[in-house]
Amino acid sequence: MQQRDALIVDYGPKFDGTAVRTDTGIVCVVPRQIRERPEAQAAMREMVRELGGECGHCPNCPMGQQG
Repeated sequence: MQQRDALIVDYGPKFDGTAVRTDTGIVCVVPRQIRERPEAQAAMREMVRELGGECGHCPNCPMGQQG
């Protein structure tokens, strides 16, 4: 089941993002400030790779747009 609504939350400036596997794919939580932090981008891409995904495949994601 794919959700069509965004859940808008603010985890604060120290939140670097997370990615988790679900029954139907991967769910990524990518904060806006990740664009200015190359080390956080690298960590996020690694999390996605470890779950079997590849950043750059989701066109509406800030990580995908930069890939």
